[in-house]
Amino acid sequence: MRIFFRKNFWVMLLCDIILLCVCYFSSYWLRYEGRLAPQDITLFAKTLAPLLLCKIICFFLFDLYRGMWRYTGVLDLYNVIKSSLAGSLLFVVFLSMFYHFNGISRAIIISDMIFTVVAIGGVRLFVRLYYQKSPDFMDEILFWRNEKLTSKKVLVIGTGPLAEQLFREFHGGHEQSFRIIGFIEEKYAYRGMKIHGIPILGSLEDMPHILNQYHIDDILIASHEFKAGKIKTLVELCAGLGVRVKVIPSLTERINGVVVDHLRDIRIEDLLEREPVCLDMDKVSKDLKGKDVLVTGAGGSIGSELARQIMGFRPRRLILLDNAETPLYTIEMELNKILTDIEIIPCIGDIRNSKGLDSIFKKYQPQIVFHAAAYKHVPMMELAPLDSINTNILGTFKLASVACKYKVEKFVMISTDKAVRPTSVMGATKRVAEMVIQSMNGNGTRFVIVRFGNVLGSNGSVVPLFEKQISAGGPITVTHPEVTRYFMTIPEAVMLVLQAGAVGKGGELFLLDMGEPVKIVDLAENMIRLAGLIPGRDIKIDYIGLRPGEKLHEQLLIAGENVINTENDKIKICNHDNNVDEQKLFRAIENFDLLVTSSYDHEAGLSIIRSLVPAYNDSISQKLTLINLPNVSSQDNPKFSYDA
Repeated sequence: MRIFFRKNFWVMLLCDIILLCVCYFSSYWLRYEGRLAPQDITLFAKTLAPLLLCKIICFFLFDLYRGMWRYTGVLDLYNVIKSSLAGSLLFVVFLSMFYHFNGISRAIIISDMIFTVVAIGGVRLFVRLYYQKSPDFMDEILFWRNEKLTSKKVLVIGTGPLAEQLFREFHGGHEQSFRIIGFIEEKYAYRGMKIHGIPILGSLEDMPHILNQYHIDDILIASHEFKAGKIKTLVELCAGLGVRVKVIPSLTERINGVVVDHLRDIRIEDLLEREPVCLDMDKVSKDLKGKDVLVTGAGGSIGSELARQIMGFRPRRLILLDNAETPLYTIEMELNKILTDIEIIPCIGDIRNSKGLDSIFKKYQPQIVFHAAAYKHVPMMELAPLDSINTNILGTFKLASVACKYKVEKFVMISTDKAVRPTSVMGATKRVAEMVIQSMNGNGTRFVIVRFGNVLGSNGSVVPLFEKQISAGGPITVTHPEVTRYFMTIPEAVMLVLQAGAVGKGGELFLLDMGEPVKIVDLAENMIRLAGLIPGRDIKIDYIGLRPGEKLHEQLLIAGENVINTENDKIKICNHDNNVDEQKLFRAIENFDLLVTSSYDHEAGLSIIRSLVPAYNDSISQKLTLINLPNVSSQDNPKFSYDA
């Protein structure tokens, strides 16, 4: 009975009663062509109350007063038809019982039912149109004026369900003043047709003409089939025109449906010529749920994203380890806002401190460790080799040793493509760290390695640097016109790390199919266009030459390594020769420790690294030649390559 206390119910009921009275009288007036005899008026008055009672009862039975008129849809109109028909049939039963149809025209009953459907359904439909009006709804109906000059002209790319749903939300009373001018299709199948009265103006090839003719303010991409190449072309067309391009996020970025507030600007990852990585995380959920998980480097870009995604799999306890106070505090506060029933433990600590690590592991007994702490800035590590050795090699060794001591189930280390035939101290130390992890496997803890390329937007990466340079008016500094890098997004990189931890049996080195390498100069030009500017005219690009330790091209495989397919076609296992000279390796670690604690002789440290990694070449200045792997079967991915 709660419906009777709704403030709008009595208004709705009164409105329906008035409409039913008008419909019933109109059916009499139509039947007798406007000339009603006194007996007809008397019969109308006697049967009006029973008619209202029959129809209102049926309206209740078919839930016409439980729906919100502003959201009236096809199902609601169907219920109006059924309730009107049922009400008329019930009225016929009443007439047959009490009047035996004496003086009652059957045409009146039929026309009354038709009038009822039109009136009751029409009012509800009008209310929906009013609430889902465009900003110019009343102006268009009353012809007060043509259009508001303040409304933004919007072009929607896509003609599928996503585009249609976006149109509905724009016409659902949203605060912002947008006016959809037309739709753009990817093919020519529907050109000239309309969606809710809005025309399909053409395809992407017609964009220059459409932009000039309609003076478009915003372009909204409402199609997940719109590939990176087409997005890049669209951004190039809009460069310098002041047209903003936005995209509807993928399902991983939104929760429920298309929300206008969720529309975001085009990001640089939308322009990468590759398919996004989407992984089946069921195994990850089984692996992490209810476990005690430790993340090193938790305040960094990768470590913090690891913590966010791990939280989604509901571990029992999440231990965050970092030696930087402010970033650690920031991620702790963020995670505590997400789920308050999971224990978040921030630990100020350093992987280079064995006693500190021992204290943390003894107290919290982590079952799974994700090792993301490392020095990664290439030119800076060229100036401080022993600091890189201390963190990337000795820190990894100490952390892995403590993990073995406390019988950690799994240990996942994050590596880099710079460890392949390294030309930098950072890359060489990460390669030695890989060797340490490989040698540790088999001691009761499953050790796995995840190797991937550059991460878009991570701390110290090229994208934030370019953004600052663009905001400052340029120029953008690029090391070399031919330099290329593999790229992935931070969430993609973290998904791979979690997947590796779930499926790794120990000793594997996982690789991600990252698509084709991206030229950095193309990345710079695309970022300039995303800012609405034109490369070379508004923002210049300066070439400053390769910095110490950098090379033109990165690889994901070392010579002699092969790749093995997994269940996921985006993930490969590096089938490497795992013959690490452990005696030589651990003697080198002892020497590293002596150097760090005593002489701090950088050159001596580099000399030891060269003996461990013969492929380390810190004097490379020429372009490296990439060739396909030899003897790789057709099912293997030829995109993984190494230097001969």
